[in-house]
Amino acid sequence: MRTIAAAFAICLAGACNFAHATEVSYKLLPNFGVAIGDQFPLDGLTDPYGQVIAKEKVLGKVLLINFYTENCAPCIREVPKLNKIKQQREDINVLAITPDHSEQAAKYLKQYGWSWQVAANAQTFLFKNLKVQSFPAFALLDSNGRLLATVQANQLGGEDGNATVEGIGAWVDAQIKKTAQ
Repeated sequence: MRTIAAAFAICLAGACNFAHATEVSYKLLPNFGVAIGDQFPLDGLTDPYGQVIAKEKVLGKVLLINFYTENCAPCIREVPKLNKIKQQREDINVLAITPDHSEQAAKYLKQYGWSWQVAANAQTFLFKNLKVQSFPAFALLDSNGRLLATVQANQLGGEDGNATVEGIGAWVDAQIKKTAQ
């Protein structure tokens, strides 16, 4: 009975991924600071070492953006999953954006073995400009930098409410498919 109640609670939170469903409905991040179809503001982002992240290095392909912070346990669990997606999916680029300070972000990158670019020191950008309210979350941009979709990571996972490689991939594919129609 406890298992059924837990599964029901996860479904109410929007994290269900029914294998028999023909189409999964994903909720956008509430009050996100960029409208679907608008240009995503990538200018001025810097990595943990102070280097500007060049737009031409992250655009040109669909861009999966992960919003995370070092104090977020589900964010830590996503690192190997995103590394795997980065390895498997040559059709997308991956970028993470964190409010964490450079020193914290650099330590986190080493500790958890990231294989994609990270923008650090993005407190104002995340909280005031984008209005990100919780972590982890994702945004997806087209190859020209226009926003396709946003989603809380708990909608992309298994019964435990954590994003899975399959869940993230299915969401990315669903958003790409929508734009192709």
